[in-house]
Amino acid sequence: MSGIEFSKYHGLGNDFILVFEQSLDSGAARQLCDRNLGVGGDGVIRIGRSEVADFSFLLYNSDGGVAEVSGNGLRCVGKFLYDNGHHSSTKLTIEAGGQVKVLELAVEGGVVSSVRADMGIPEVQDDIELHGRVWKRTVTGNPHATTFVDDIDVAPVTELGPLIELDPAFPNRTNVEFAKVEGDVIHARFWERGVGPTRSSGTGSCACLVASGRSRATVRTLGGDLLIEREQDGRLFMTGPAVHVFDGRTA
Repeated sequence: MSGIEFSKYHGLGNDFILVFEQSLDSGAARQLCDRNLGVGGDGVIRIGRSEVADFSFLLYNSDGGVAEVSGNGLRCVGKFLYDNGHHSSTKLTIEAGGQVKVLELAVEGGVVSSVRADMGIPEVQDDIELHGRVWKRTVTGNPHATTFVDDIDVAPVTELGPLIELDPAFPNRTNVEFAKVEGDVIHARFWERGVGPTRSSGTGSCACLVASGRSRATVRTLGGDLLIEREQDGRLFMTGPAVHVFDGRTA
């Protein structure tokens, strides 16, 4: 893992280590994500070239497993590429998880302040009852299981999150959301596959909107708000900030 140049970013507290055009494997990703012995992060994103998009995106979760995509991570990548001069247009495409995602960048003072990402058309699956709750299963880039709660502040994230993630009903494991709808706001808490509890989740916020049956909502997370919109054809769009934390190089 020696000599890896990296940049630390976060999207509403969901933090990532970005590595641009350098070799990386799951073992190195685990070391980088270690919050005591490494840089610390929910995941590592390797940015590379692509034959079908402007750039490619490979995400390692903090346990070293590969995930399909991250909504918060996509916004961080968009900001990194524009702010560091790797892409000059405020519109770019990213190949992630076998799909091409389109990002539109809002720029203020020469730097990206927020990103609107086309998250594609979700796959809505059947509901399932587990541990005394009904879970709505969707795929919004990643697999998700969402349940609704009466009190978001006492949602059993750490109790049920790992049980649902590893349940045999989800052969590739799943991300888990707990949601409460109040008007045009959806309050949400997250247990992410291969990571654990996170302050925010982009694809999880999309899953919450789909599960609610709404076409537009502010998803309020522990890290802040995301705007999630669903067009008539079912396509989801996510808008939110991305923040640069620091740059570094491993010893």
